[in-house]
Amino acid sequence: MNNLSEILINSLPYLLEGAVFTVVISLVSILGALIFGLVIALCRMSSNRFLSGFAKGYISFFRGTPLLIQLLILYNGFTFIYVPEGWQAALAGLILHFSAYIAESYRGAIQSIEKGQWEAAFSLGMNRYLTYKEVILPQAWRISIPSVWNSLIDIVKASSLASVITVPELTLMADQISASQLIVLPVLVEAAVIYWILTSLLDWLRVVIEKRISVSQ
Repeated sequence: MNNLSEILINSLPYLLEGAVFTVVISLVSILGALIFGLVIALCRMSSNRFLSGFAKGYISFFRGTPLLIQLLILYNGFTFIYVPEGWQAALAGLILHFSAYIAESYRGAIQSIEKGQWEAAFSLGMNRYLTYKEVILPQAWRISIPSVWNSLIDIVKASSLASVITVPELTLMADQISASQLIVLPVLVEAAVIYWILTSLLDWLRVVIEKRISVSQ
């Protein structure tokens, strides 16, 4: 028991080092997916058939194929053009994959807003851009928070798949420690607790944002 406790204590700095990498990858991926997801959602609702068709195919592909396969394609599939670092492929994969889910959350939120608000904005002389910026998107963001936030939490958890493409994040560090110490379950549980803390903090932030929004309304 003492030996196990010593191993877990000694492994914690390495796990936290991996957790820092996980946080960085997750935060950049979250920002990218939020922005790109909005672009895809607007393209999906566009009257332009090319943009709408592209967005529809994009959403279908990235929601209909496993993230792991996408990561492997990005990491190994284009080496004849460019050999990416593992973290580059991980960022690209997470952003592309989850922007498809976030785009649908945005689209559902935008479409739930009454058409009368569009008409009122147009009657005040607003163009389509201003209507989106000042009227539609602020409301859509509030409506979409629960579903979008689920995707953000999923990004943190899915970042563990980056271990397959040699990204030194939390899961890979836990796997390496387990292999070197020949102790699997306790180290993996220790890593799982760190993931749990990270996702709990993100969920706490959601609650804070929703409370502030409800107070401001």
